[in-house]
Amino acid sequence: MHAFTLVAALCGSALLTCPAPASGAADFSAQFIATQLERAEVDPDHLVTIEVNQPVEVVFEVLLKRLADYSDDVASIRFVDGNAAMQANPGVGSERITTLANGDELVQRLLLFEPPNRFAYFTDMNKSTATVPIQYSVGHYALEDLGNGRTRARISVAYAPSSRLLALFVRAGFSRALQRDFANAEKFLNSRSPQ
Repeated sequence: MHAFTLVAALCGSALLTCPAPASGAADFSAQFIATQLERAEVDPDHLVTIEVNQPVEVVFEVLLKRLADYSDDVASIRFVDGNAAMQANPGVGSERITTLANGDELVQRLLLFEPPNRFAYFTDMNKSTATVPIQYSVGHYALEDLGNGRTRARISVAYAPSSRLLALFVRAGFSRALQRDFANAEKFLNSRSPQ
């Protein structure tokens, strides 16, 4: 087994797991999260763009709910909300629970939910059971209808490594995982019959 195992999930599916636990979990204010969401949109740590031969509604659904279809590291996705009706139809405040192949979970609270054009989430490391060398992450997805059943998706992420010592490895691993996972998503979406 590798010292670092790339696991799909943080940004739709990009996350770097590490055998050592992350440093102490922190509570983040709404203002801090809003600032990080803005950073993810305008000055992200990592950015990937894909273009696929599927309508924007299909791409939105796959990137939000069907990670297990294109990532071997994801076992399932479910949504949890205090309002039972929101569990089938998530919205702002709903939590996306990503269960990884090893049984660990990542809890991601939806910050934006504007189907079919964009969504964003904050990964809550206090609620997640996965051991990850980051303090937090914010993933932002912007989808553009290109016409003729084609869609461009821009996936951007802002995060902070849990320690300066691991920062270089975390950033390199995160970048590789993001590229790999969204190349897989692009391939999966382009291999399907147009909807």
